[in-house]
Amino acid sequence: MSELQRFARCAIIPVVLCLFASSLSLRAPAAAAATPATPVGPSHVAMPVAGTPHFVRVLATHVDVSDHSLVLVVSPAAVGDHGDGAIDVWHREGLANYAHAHRPKDTKATAMRILAVDQAGHIVGAANVGEPQRVAADVDDESAELSLGQSLPLPPPGTTLDPQLQPMAAVSAPDAAKTSAIINAAEAQIGKPLVWGANLEAGEAGCDPATFVAYVYRHALGYILPDDLMQLWDTVGVSVPVWDLHPGDLVFFDNGSVVGIYCGGDQMIACDAQLGAVARVSIGPESNWGKRIADVRRLY
Repeated sequence: MSELQRFARCAIIPVVLCLFASSLSLRAPAAAAATPATPVGPSHVAMPVAGTPHFVRVLATHVDVSDHSLVLVVSPAAVGDHGDGAIDVWHREGLANYAHAHRPKDTKATAMRILAVDQAGHIVGAANVGEPQRVAADVDDESAELSLGQSLPLPPPGTTLDPQLQPMAAVSAPDAAKTSAIINAAEAQIGKPLVWGANLEAGEAGCDPATFVAYVYRHALGYILPDDLMQLWDTVGVSVPVWDLHPGDLVFFDNGSVVGIYCGGDQMIACDAQLGAVARVSIGPESNWGKRIADVRRLY
């Protein structure tokens, strides 16, 4: 109840004083537009509040120098909107994958806070993204032993088998059959639009680099992979030298901010941010991508 209402109800203050109090209340400062989000764990996106749009488009970004948080100014996306600035904020991976792929190079903090805010300053999504780490010990193999005949564990590090799915190639299938299954599953998604966090498994029209790779390997081989870019980089597969690159291998770039599936002929199939869709992309030695290869991972 305002001061003016209380005075009027009591009927003990002269009208002129009531009007004076009312005029003072007009000068009071406005309340804050948004309440800060509750902190969330690493690579975890807070659940959207009621009324939060499912898909948003990034309009602008800036880094808060006080805590190195990345602030995304967003607006509701139109139906069918896609491309590098389109994010599904209802999926855990949306902000996390976008932030990992767009992490400012001068960010020094071990964890980066991501805030998506609308143009009025209201928070519509939040995430914490950790610093990329050295890959797990069972993933990091620099000796090239695998190229000399050592077999991989099945399923490989960072994956599990989906008991509910009949994959295109069984675990016991020859490597050639597995490679064919992976390439066929990847090629079937060419043209699917980029939407950060969107998941083909959920029947959505788009995907991002991580959710694309997870979808392909699940349907091709029955492997369950993380659909989080940082978890893929940190835990999945076994490293092999770039000179031993085989079709079906995962190719990582820029400390895991991009991942694709090598398909032979110095090309990969990936959900490419520049093209805004799943496409074949050249990764030859003289190409832009070829100069940015950070690691190659084998999964069979």
